[in-house]
Amino acid sequence: MVRYFDGASAFLQQQQQKQQQQNITLQLYSLLTFFKQHYHKMIDDRTHDNTDYSVIKKAGMSLGHASTGLLLPGVDATTRMEATRLCARDYLEHHTFFDDRGFHNHLNHHLLAVFTMGGSAERLQTIFDLNKTIERPLASFSNDLIITPENYRDHLADEMCYSAYVNFFYRQLEDAGKDWRSAAFNYTFDPQIFQHVMSGVYHPFIQLGYGLEFESKAITAAALAQACVHTLSYKSLFSGETFTEVCTNTSANNGNGFSLMQILDMIREDVLASDISYAEQPFTETNRAAAESLAIKYAKLWTVKSAKDAIDAKYGELLSVVALVYGSLTRPGHKVLLHFMLMHCLSSAYFLPIIFEFLSVDRQAKLLQAHCAVALEIFAIHGSPRLYVPPGLTAIDAQHVAAFTQPNSGNPWLEVFKKAIASNDLHVVKVVRSLWRGSLLNAFHNQSGGTGSYDMPPPINWLYLAQLTTDTIQANYFKDVDPQTQEGKHYWIYGMVGCDKFWTEYSNV
Repeated sequence: MVRYFDGASAFLQQQQQKQQQQNITLQLYSLLTFFKQHYHKMIDDRTHDNTDYSVIKKAGMSLGHASTGLLLPGVDATTRMEATRLCARDYLEHHTFFDDRGFHNHLNHHLLAVFTMGGSAERLQTIFDLNKTIERPLASFSNDLIITPENYRDHLADEMCYSAYVNFFYRQLEDAGKDWRSAAFNYTFDPQIFQHVMSGVYHPFIQLGYGLEFESKAITAAALAQACVHTLSYKSLFSGETFTEVCTNTSANNGNGFSLMQILDMIREDVLASDISYAEQPFTETNRAAAESLAIKYAKLWTVKSAKDAIDAKYGELLSVVALVYGSLTRPGHKVLLHFMLMHCLSSAYFLPIIFEFLSVDRQAKLLQAHCAVALEIFAIHGSPRLYVPPGLTAIDAQHVAAFTQPNSGNPWLEVFKKAIASNDLHVVKVVRSLWRGSLLNAFHNQSGGTGSYDMPPPINWLYLAQLTTDTIQANYFKDVDPQTQEGKHYWIYGMVGCDKFWTEYSNV
């Protein structure tokens, strides 16, 4: 009997083991099937040569017609193909951060901005070759994690998960079919993700703008992935209750809110601004906390109503004010100063109307409010600088052309575009695109006097600012800046330009 039961027990154990093995086999088969159907592999640990167009299919890279973008003569089938190939290579080969400090890979930004201005195929290749010298290889900063709809919030701020996030978001967009933009925005406005989208001086937001401008699922997936691996820049501002209050406050100034010009004055005079101390590197914990408190306090006073006309007007105001700040930081008697951090408020604003096209008015208002709040924080942490508006900046384009061009020389913007395309600074062309958009909008040209107590910005001479940018920023981004500065090559300026101490050390004319 014992033998019998011992034998039966052994038999049952064998059957259980077989069943477990079958279950494991089925699970592995299911997982393999899942991978085949849902895993978009974007890591490629080799460098492709310039004749390899298979990278386009491998990356799932495509560039749509960019109907909302600004396209110039010179864009043709060849340059589109080269831009697509080079964006695919960047997507397959490089991480979203080019160093361990979280500085951003701008390669596809640079490529696509030059492409829209009519840059040649040769110039696009040169841009790729310059940028790749500083990029980190994607395969060295990745892991085998699989991101799923159940765990996508569990690995935020981990740069090693970047490729895993790209794989996840690409499949999500692919599976959504024609509704892929809606799927992208469902993640963008996820409260836990949204605060990452606006971090890093707008960079995930900028990447998202490129993805939508060029109707590219791959670039959009990379934008969402970049957001997810970002550390939070504004922990209080975009927390649920705080940002909801920013967006829903309607009591300021009898429901009309205050203008951005008034708000900048209020920030300068606020006692909280005295908590921001001069430092060569402004982003101390104390300065961050004070600047974020100011941004929260005053973003509530800029009322954005959820209506198309109101949003269009507010966008025009925002674009004009960030351009005015960008061009008016130089104190009399000093060399021209164009500030690197404040510049991003301008270059990122280019993408707001592109993204608005696919959003409800409620979400448009929220995104506009978020952009403004970040701009106020950046303004405050750099000392809330006063503006010294050069005369040429507030003249309308038509009045300014004669002073900067020879008679019968044609369109003065074409020379600006030529210089922007040729610049080896990857931010110049993006700034010029934003200024060109401002020129086309001719923001508030007929409203310079303001309306009642609402202090509107003056008309902006967008051409003046574009020329100032291309003529001032002459240093090569991919070389050591210090020797270039000693040679007289001008570069973007960092630092707390609102503080007197900064100017005691900054060059005179």
